[in-house]
Amino acid sequence: MRNKWTILLINVLIVTLLFTVIAPVYDLFHYINSLFYIAYFYLFVGVLLWVVRGGFFDAITYSFRRFTNRVSKQKDYMDDWKTKPLPSQTIESRWMRFFMFNGGMLMLGLLGLLALYYNV
Repeated sequence: MRNKWTILLINVLIVTLLFTVIAPVYDLFHYINSLFYIAYFYLFVGVLLWVVRGGFFDAITYSFRRFTNRVSKQKDYMDDWKTKPLPSQTIESRWMRFFMFNGGMLMLGLLGLLALYYNV
């Protein structure tokens, strides 16, 4: 993850390889479809990390831990459920930025190719 442009180039090579292996016909339409699969995978993971990092699931996780601690018949006295990290504390922002950058740049390429496809 040192150089984000190198990773982006590797992603474009993966899209091209996916296109050459799977596409029934070598045309721009099928290349755009291959690019769509890879770009929206990155965007989906990036948005999911963004939602988790924003603290959306923290209250639910805390509630389940508290409920399990109260209801459990075999209590683990070494387990301190109050100090366990919440999901928003376990996600590093650099991973979120990595997925959002790659997904965003691939999506911009996808939109550019779509504009070229529909104008030609």
